[in-house]
Amino acid sequence: MQAWILQQPDGLQALSLMTTAKPVPAADEICVKVAAVGLNPIDYKLTEWGYATWDYPQIIGLDVAGSIDSVGTNVHQFKINERVIFFADPRTASGFAEYVCVKAIAVSRIPLTLSFTDAAALPCAGYSAWVAVHDKLQVVAGQHIAITGAGGGVGGFAAQLAKLAGAHVYAIAERQHHPRLLSYGIDAVICPQQNVALELINLTEDRLLHGVIDCISAQSGSMMSALVRYNGHIVMVANQFDQVPLLATTKALSIHEVALHGTYAHGGPEHITHLADIGNNLSNLVADGRLYSMVEKIVPFEKLDLALTKLKNQTHSGKIVVHISK
Repeated sequence: MQAWILQQPDGLQALSLMTTAKPVPAADEICVKVAAVGLNPIDYKLTEWGYATWDYPQIIGLDVAGSIDSVGTNVHQFKINERVIFFADPRTASGFAEYVCVKAIAVSRIPLTLSFTDAAALPCAGYSAWVAVHDKLQVVAGQHIAITGAGGGVGGFAAQLAKLAGAHVYAIAERQHHPRLLSYGIDAVICPQQNVALELINLTEDRLLHGVIDCISAQSGSMMSALVRYNGHIVMVANQFDQVPLLATTKALSIHEVALHGTYAHGGPEHITHLADIGNNLSNLVADGRLYSMVEKIVPFEKLDLALTKLKNQTHSGKIVVHISK
């Protein structure tokens, strides 16, 4: 089979399309014939950082949509040719290939009306957004929620999910993303170059925010903390609070971390199953037309490395999906 293989963690120049053996599923796994894969910033970052458990040369890739090719001896809940998506275990990755194996408990079925293209856009960004909105913030109708970095995948999905939950949603994003975000029914979109604090104070009528989902940095999250009301919440997606102090340390704020990549290494089977449940929910929302996959560009498999370069250069708006097979 064909696969994108990283020779060493030396960046995108160390990534090449090569021929390798088709994987065989373990007893608790399924083998998926990959139809499409979603690209995320973490993909090009991992070509530079590597991963502690990788044994080079390493097939990379985390977001997969396809159909089941074969199942392990202990797998009884799935059948051949069922259409599925999943977020791959980063410790083994291997999603950017014609075939990939995954634990059956991590896999979500997708509706027949949902294209592989739209499905492949969901796992990494969509699952992270779901965790931020529903597991961490537990957003309810009427709350005021701000999202930084809303032009990216996690931010864009989070903005939509918070709006679906009935919140007043304020997206902070570069101007190139504004038309797309406004098309989702977001209450307001603010450019980072504006006086964000003043805009949010006016939008909330001086009542401040119930919560912030920060998709930028610890510094950004710290700055946004001044705009959160007493007993409010901040969800960190891009970074943890480490050496950056909160600007509002007397508001009894709750700080949450979204760490999708730690699910397999530190979570139990119930946490992996939860990812599959999220995939089912998101797939149904997109299939029903209530959530947009944000796919902006579709590229062929042989140009995956060029697409990652485009992603790294931040010249896109929305999600980039790579087609592998029909």
